[in-house]
Amino acid sequence: MPTQLTLRHPVSEALLRLIRTRFDRVSTPDATVLVVEDLDQASMRALLTLLWDAGQEVLSLDNRSSSC
Repeated sequence: MPTQLTLRHPVSEALLRLIRTRFDRVSTPDATVLVVEDLDQASMRALLTLLWDAGQEVLSLDNRSSSC
């Protein structure tokens, strides 16, 4: 199930490279949107911590399946 995060600021290339080294399936349909596949609770926490440590502000997080 994909998780979509909307951020206040665009993700830098360096941060995106770091995220992609830690998480397998990451896409960026928009400069301020990250979509990450197959996150469990620990992975979600790690991703949020990584974003916060990089100074990103998470505006929204949606991890509902499209069939909901």
